[in-house]
Amino acid sequence: MSADPADPDYHLSMPEHRATQDASSPATPPAQTPLPPLPRQLLVTPDVASRTQIAGFASQLAQALARGIRLVQLRNRSLDADGYRALAESALALTHAAGAKLILNPPPSVADLWLDAPNGVHASTVPQADGWHLTSARLMTCQSRPAGWKLVSAACHDAAQVERATRLGLDFITLSPVLVTATHPDAKPLGWPAFTALAAQTSLPVFALGGMRADALTSARNAGAYGIAAIRALWP
Repeated sequence: MSADPADPDYHLSMPEHRATQDASSPATPPAQTPLPPLPRQLLVTPDVASRTQIAGFASQLAQALARGIRLVQLRNRSLDADGYRALAESALALTHAAGAKLILNPPPSVADLWLDAPNGVHASTVPQADGWHLTSARLMTCQSRPAGWKLVSAACHDAAQVERATRLGLDFITLSPVLVTATHPDAKPLGWPAFTALAAQTSLPVFALGGMRADALTSARNAGAYGIAAIRALWP
């Protein structure tokens, strides 16, 4: 991990910009615009099967935000583009009102329409969220970091995926499944020793995902994680 040992929080910083100086001007330190640190908890939202469930989803998301969640990945595998857009617009209003960040993770068919949308025909339909989350399959097909997003994260499960996310210069990754999880009961868990070894291979912040409890943050950080990600443990 690349966190400053003198600072318990990992800060993302903008590149330095140096002003042009003449020989008589005193040296001035480079200007930096630090961004807020990433929260230590990442809420991955449960699936919404239809647009009729959005109101109930919004009520529960509001409860999670009231409990202190400040980073949300809006994961969905059931809605079409219009349905996911409605879900995202509802979630954006709530997260931004709470000072939280929203990362989009739509169904693959929606991602196909939207991921390159800044230069495409669907640009006007993409919700203006804070970032995009790449599935592991899409991560391995990317040759460069997706453009137009403040934050880009990715799902990783092995060393090759961790290496690709690092090379693309993403902002953080989820590494899973660490432990047995009800969401993917047939997936073989990494276990903490393998998680620690994989997390040590990247300078990116790593969120431990899979079987996490709300009180697992200390154990996860001791194993090399930046933070924890969860669905059930962080959802009301």
